[in-house]
This record gives sequence, structure tokens and C-alpha cells, in this order.
Amino acid sequence: MSKIIVPLPKKDKIDFYLENNVDGFTIGIKEYSENFNNYVDINELEYYIDLLNSKNKDIYIVLNKLYFNDQISKLKDLLFKISKLKISGVFFDDLSIVNINEDNSLKINLIWYGIHKATNSKTINFLAKRNISGVLLSNELTIDEIIKILDNINIKAYITLFGYLNQSTSSRSLLTNYFKFIKKEKEENKYYIKEKNSDDYYPIVEEDNTNFFSSKILNGIKEYSKIISNKNLQAIYLDDYMISPQVFYNVIEAFCALKNSPNDKDFINKLYDVIDSNNYCNTYDGFFNNKTIFKVKENE
Repeated sequence: MSKIIVPLPKKDKIDFYLENNVDGFTIGIKEYSENFNNYVDINELEYYIDLLNSKNKDIYIVLNKLYFNDQISKLKDLLFKISKLKISGVFFDDLSIVNINEDNSLKINLIWYGIHKATNSKTINFLAKRNISGVLLSNELTIDEIIKILDNINIKAYITLFGYLNQSTSSRSLLTNYFKFIKKEKEENKYYIKEKNSDDYYPIVEEDNTNFFSSKILNGIKEYSKIISNKNLQAIYLDDYMISPQVFYNVIEAFCALKNSPNDKDFINKLYDVIDSNNYCNTYDGFFNNKTIFKVKENE
């Protein structure tokens, strides 16, 4: 049966989160990760690793950024440090991490952070030949496509079933540049953009990069029972980015409760409604039951 992993919360919430039945945590590193509510400083990393290991939790460090040439030296130092820690693996986006790991025989368990790119089994199996041991599947796949990929890959997979979905990323400071252009002060790092042909508002967040997110929150609990027993599914990921700790804790409890009754359809529907109501009825099932279709002319 697959595991449940969630992001590491802020220090004052850790004990509260450790009381639930999640199997592991992802850790965002300050300056090296993005789209986390809480970032861990490199100097604090060992403290959190020891704490989570004492609770027998799986631990994943997430390096989900693309790095510029002048950052590679520090990235290499970080990977050397990580290689000495007792963790389950490192989610990565930048392929330089694969080269650093191989060239220096670091033996880090690497998991491809393929939220837009991991869309087929052939690409995944090709990377498996480069000693990649896992993959976070793309957010744009239907549940049937996910099952087909799971049945045809040679490594373990991770699937996001809750959270705002990242839609695109730019290395440019788009919000800063926009407010300079209109000659106004940028007061926040997060704004919303309204889609022309709907009433949906999409969050735009500028930190090191600028990230665009879905207007609604993915609620994939109905898909859990379809994949929970697949031999190649290592874990499902519940993402708390831009979600309050109180609301997210209820989401965690819903998914953990389903572990014991994954085939009870009435119970699943009730849990879906619980998650939806806790998130102000602003959830949806993403692309799980709707293929990605581009109709440019109709949306000009």
C-alpha cells in the first residue's frame, strides 16, 4: 500500500503534524527550493533530519529549481552534505544534479521532479538508466494515463493528489517588472490574475522565480483507491503551499482515514466533501478525468 508524504511545517507545528499517520515529509531548502510555506536553512537541516528519523518518518529533500551557472558550486557543496544524511531521497528538477551525483559517486537516491515533463513511461525508463530511482508524475495526466504509466515503468512513482497545481514558472521577476511598467508600488509577492473567459482567479507568486498556479485546489481523494495498491506507486503527495495549517491538517486526516477503507465509495464521497468544504468549496479533480486540450482560436 502506498505511503502519504507532506511538506514539513513550521517549527511550532511539527509536533502537531507528527501526531498523525503520514509516512514522511518533504523539506524545502532556503535558496534551493521553491513553492514551500516553510523553508529550512542549511544549518538547521541536520536537526530536522534527526527529529524525523527518531519518529521513523521517510524524509525527502526537494531541490525543485533550475540553477544558474554561478550557483552550481554551492549546489555541489549542498549535495555533498546531503549525501551524508540519512534520508529517503532527493526530488530534483535540474539535470545538473544527476551529473554531480554520478561524477562524485554520491549515491543519493534521486527522484525526478517531473510535474510538467514526466508524461510517458519511455522518458521515465530512459532516466532510470541514469540511476534515477523515482519520479513525481506530471500534474497534467488523466488517471487512466497515470495507471498506464505505473504499469510500464521500472522505477517507483509519486503522485500529487492535493494542492494548488503549478502551471508555469518564469525566472524573470514578472510582478516587479509589471509594477515598474505601470509606475506603481509592488506591495506583496502574491497577486491574482483573472482569466479572460471565466471568473477564475489564478495566484501569481514572485519569490526567486515567478510561479503561476491553478485557480482551484486539486482534490484527488476519489482517485486514491484506483492507484493505492499499484506496485510501482511509492507514495502520494499532499501539498500545503498557500493552504493554512488548520485546513491542511484536516486534509491529511481525510487521506489517512481512507487508507483503512479505500474501496468504500460512500466514505470516499464524504471525505471528498469534507476536503472541499474545508477549502471553501474551491477544489476540483484537475486533469484526472479531463484530457488537456488546447483550443487557441476559441480563447484568443
